[in-house]
Amino acid sequence: MSAAGREDSVGASACPVVRPYEDGDEHELVRFLGGPFAHDAGLAHWRWKLRRSPSETANVWLAAADGKAVFHYGGIPLRFALDGPITTAMISVDAMTAPEFRRRGLLTQGVTRAFAEWRAHGVAFTLGLPNERWGSRTAAAGWQSLFPLQWLVRPLRPEVFAARRLGLPWLRRATVLSHVWGRWLANRLHQDPQIEFREVAHAGDSFDRLWTWCATDAMFSAVRDASWVQWRFLSSPARKYDVVLAYRNGKVVGYRAMHVARTADKTSAVLAEIVTPSRDQGAQDSLLAGAIASAYAAGADVLAALAVPRTRLHASLRRAGFLRGPAFRVHIVPFAAGLPMDRLRRPENWRLSGAEFDVV
Repeated sequence: MSAAGREDSVGASACPVVRPYEDGDEHELVRFLGGPFAHDAGLAHWRWKLRRSPSETANVWLAAADGKAVFHYGGIPLRFALDGPITTAMISVDAMTAPEFRRRGLLTQGVTRAFAEWRAHGVAFTLGLPNERWGSRTAAAGWQSLFPLQWLVRPLRPEVFAARRLGLPWLRRATVLSHVWGRWLANRLHQDPQIEFREVAHAGDSFDRLWTWCATDAMFSAVRDASWVQWRFLSSPARKYDVVLAYRNGKVVGYRAMHVARTADKTSAVLAEIVTPSRDQGAQDSLLAGAIASAYAAGADVLAALAVPRTRLHASLRRAGFLRGPAFRVHIVPFAAGLPMDRLRRPENWRLSGAEFDVV
């Protein structure tokens, strides 16, 4: 969740009034937000992200002045397994205020209205990644810190980094470094030779069957069934994800989702998600090894992933040669009465990745 500027509630009477989204607002909102929406598919991306299905409660809030958007706050409704029962949660995203309207209370007004609406309509909680620009508004809005979500990066072509660091372009051709590095680290993963991979273009009932086997592995998780995979990865208008199912003796045992980003000077791969039953280390390690090999074959210099420290996935990534990178805190605002906050604060009780948010 991004927030463009800290606010105080001074001069709020001079501010536009925050209101829920209405049909047609998205054209102005996409222009206002820019950033990840400032491309040819920006409008489709916004609709995919925030209007993919009707919600029982308003999930987008905005304010306008002279017909121009000056504030935006969104929530992505997700089905969450909350220690068994399925409930609705919101992922708070894209908090932004126009520079000339900061410090006038729009963020406070928007968050207050959104949270009251979500609480009244049975939303159990909201998760978010409030950044430092929120300042004192983080605690004032009710955000409670849970645990860190950390970037981990696996260098795939050490020669590329050496060439950049030393200013010796010819080192890029020393690919023997990649082969030695890769072979050494591959031995640290316990791959299952019985695993077979199948790339998919549409999420079928295999993902539903997999979710029924994985649902009780973690107390708290977004429902990662076929509809999740189809929406989150296969229908994304902004990124092309490669989704691969893993089978053992004809039975689905996991999947991974990954995308490759290319710029003029670098190619990076991002491992958005790996899902396997918690007891099937062979499936997880095989999917991870396959992701590393696929990223290398695609020409990526690095493979990045997000994981929560003290979880099985984080430990597997570290064992596979992923280096620790920056981390940020996952926060929660509880709405439902009686949420088990002590258990919610324990990272090992969650199945959580960067895919719940909008950062992978």
